[in-house]
Amino acid sequence: MAAISGKRRMGDGYEPHVDDVEGRLIYSLPVDSGHVSLSFEYEIEAGDLAVLLDDAYRRAILHWVLHTKLQRTITGMAGEISQADFRALLLEILHSPIDNVEQLIQAVNREHNIHLQYYIDLDLAQVR
Repeated sequence: MAAISGKRRMGDGYEPHVDDVEGRLIYSLPVDSGHVSLSFEYEIEAGDLAVLLDDAYRRAILHWVLHTKLQRTITGMAGEISQADFRALLLEILHSPIDNVEQLIQAVNREHNIHLQYYIDLDLAQVR
């Protein structure tokens, strides 16, 4: 996807970030898989950004769940994540009860043979 420039609302450096581009909020996530590095961009709403800014735990979960799923798209092991797919994931992670979010983490762990809490904790350690 093409790089977007706009007013930065969240994030810094090589991490998930949100830019305001002509009144549209764009969530961007750089993803590496082996020697391939891509950036994925999805539109979000103001309420989503508010949660991302206020809840470091949910922000970290979105980062690593999405990163894990997008790595599969890079390697061709899964289809692309559409804006609608992203929106459904965003709603589940940012706006559903935390028990549902914890269940999602466990499902992603099983599906991708990963332990997401390790990566989530790394993000949280940087916030402190």
